[in-house]
Amino acid sequence: MTNVVVKETPSFLNLSDFSLDDYESVSLEFALKVLELGSFEAKWAMAKILIKRGDEVIQPLKQIILDEKANIEYRWYGLKILSEIKNPEIILIVSELLTTTQEEDLLQLASQTLAHQGKQSVTFLSQLLANPSSRLLATKALAQIPSIDVIKPLLSIVNDQDSTIRAIAIAVLRNFDTPQITSVMINALKDYASSVRKEALIGLALKLKSDEDIELIKLISPLLYDVNLSVAQQTAISLSRCSHPFAIASLIKVLCYINTPETLRFTIIRSLAWIATSQSLQCLEQYLYISDLAPSLEIITVLGRVTKPTLKNETVTILSKFYQSESPQLQYPEILQALCYSLKQLNAIAAINILKIIETNHNSQVRFHAKSALQELMV
Repeated sequence: MTNVVVKETPSFLNLSDFSLDDYESVSLEFALKVLELGSFEAKWAMAKILIKRGDEVIQPLKQIILDEKANIEYRWYGLKILSEIKNPEIILIVSELLTTTQEEDLLQLASQTLAHQGKQSVTFLSQLLANPSSRLLATKALAQIPSIDVIKPLLSIVNDQDSTIRAIAIAVLRNFDTPQITSVMINALKDYASSVRKEALIGLALKLKSDEDIELIKLISPLLYDVNLSVAQQTAISLSRCSHPFAIASLIKVLCYINTPETLRFTIIRSLAWIATSQSLQCLEQYLYISDLAPSLEIITVLGRVTKPTLKNETVTILSKFYQSESPQLQYPEILQALCYSLKQLNAIAAINILKIIETNHNSQVRFHAKSALQELMV
């Protein structure tokens, strides 16, 4: 077996003459240097060599992987090697990495590494949950493991004192469907932390059906009034997954409420459009006549995105009636431009005469949009 002695590093950039059988003669320092500076082929060859070293490489690779100043590719190769070695210490290293990096490639490989450790990984991390100092780290690591084995340990922390831990647990558990998890999600709607309530809403939205689960809809709807705006918006988005009349009525009630923040109004308008039923479109039509400029503009815009063939004619009628109503909103060029564009998107042949009238408007931008719509519809 040939001894390998290296004093300088440039010559190892190509390992074409190097045999994998010689791995025992390579110093760890040399191998890590190749991993850092070698060619693509050299790195892959040396990675295979380092994997064979087993536990010996864990500590030096840990320093590389957790070094935020090190080259990302260097760290990735180090993690790739560890992903092929089974040892509980690797689970700790990966868990720590998950809390210190935002590099997508590293996070993806870290998740794969935890999964490769198998049930041992879940067992080890579950034990760490018992220690308050390591509970957050373990929770984040468990969240990266795509296995039903994580359900039990995560259920044990859904009432943890740390809201971050509760939110992570809920976010992961929503990917599984059991009555116990549904019950946990429902209870989490009352959590004092907005992040937890929001994660629970996202999870429960996945369980909503169009004309079923009225009890679940009734549990979700009150959060439209949540003190946290992002939770209220998520509630509107969640309700948009069903077309139950109660959900639509809840949305329109908050839309018309005088103190509703404008950003929430926009979310509700989009949600009613996503529901895409005759009832939800009629609600948008009613609000169109009483709303301010910005919400009116949003309604006209979302109506132009209706794609259900059975609703397109109704939507064209709504927009046509609005134009003929002589609403004060029609004095704004932005409204007329949006109207032209939406009619074009809806392929509104029945509204050609309206577009011809708009084409005579004094505003050049309005005329341009009307002409563009007419050219599209009269082909």
